[in-house]
Amino acid sequence: MGSPQVVPDREALIKEAANALAAAADADIYLYNAEIRRPSDDAVLGCCLDRKRRSNAFLILVTEGGDPDAAYRIARCFQDHYERFTCIVPGYCKSAGTLITIGASELVMSDGGELGPLDIQMSKKDELWESQSGLTVTAALRALHERSYLAFEHFFLTMKAKGRASITLKTATEIAAKLTAGLFAPIFEQVDPLHVGESYRATAIATHYGLRLSQNSGNIDSDALDWMITQYPTHGFVIDRAEASSMFKNVRPPNKLEKHLIAALGDRATEPRTGNAEIREFLSDERKEEAENVTTPEATKHLSEGPTNGQTKPDAGRDVQQAS
Repeated sequence: MGSPQVVPDREALIKEAANALAAAADADIYLYNAEIRRPSDDAVLGCCLDRKRRSNAFLILVTEGGDPDAAYRIARCFQDHYERFTCIVPGYCKSAGTLITIGASELVMSDGGELGPLDIQMSKKDELWESQSGLTVTAALRALHERSYLAFEHFFLTMKAKGRASITLKTATEIAAKLTAGLFAPIFEQVDPLHVGESYRATAIATHYGLRLSQNSGNIDSDALDWMITQYPTHGFVIDRAEASSMFKNVRPPNKLEKHLIAALGDRATEPRTGNAEIREFLSDERKEEAENVTTPEATKHLSEGPTNGQTKPDAGRDVQQAS
């Protein structure tokens, strides 16, 4: 009988696949599968600063979202410390995770990859744990405005049609206005101006961070960014690769090496993790020292012999005198 076949463990397969992609793309490979919150942004920055970095970076991102401030700092970290930053979305990447992808110069999405709208979530009024989209208040005001106008129009036209010459234009207008005000005033009285302002400012967070990141990445314009923030009906709306391609300029499916790494990672690349199961780490090895930075015996000998252009070493005479 032959010797039993040795099956490489999962960690070895992941390391091998990550290093193969790193060598081919001259890129560091980082896996972020966790909630986006502080101080995770500091941890990412620390990893980048302590590392012998390659020219480019690949960020494999799996997250349910979180803090937009932390998301902005993570994206900025990869923009500032690498020449080119590519984001790989193999599975679930929502909310603040989508904000990070705006900072990438290229977006790689698997068939099962999905992004989400950028409407910022804020705490519900008078609720402890529940949250709502920052667009909810704006949408409610817009709906009330449309409904009140339609009600006024209905009252006015009905009275003119039935009253004909017996009701003047002024009278019909005044009656329609009073009926509309009586119907909608109790609803408008429940609107809190401060809550409206908070909603507006919450939505502005995604706009301002998105514009700053897109100026560096060049992968999305302001119109597409505004669409991602304001035009989706729910926060959980699925933005797949086809939908993302209509907004981002550089979107593609994973290549062979990227698919191999995603397959090796398994559920680590598709299912968001929380708590102690979170993963935030570089998968590829550090860049090796450049050959010219390594002092060889030949280089040492050359330095000891001094300049070769006929010039005398500055301290040569003093060294000879001391030696004598």
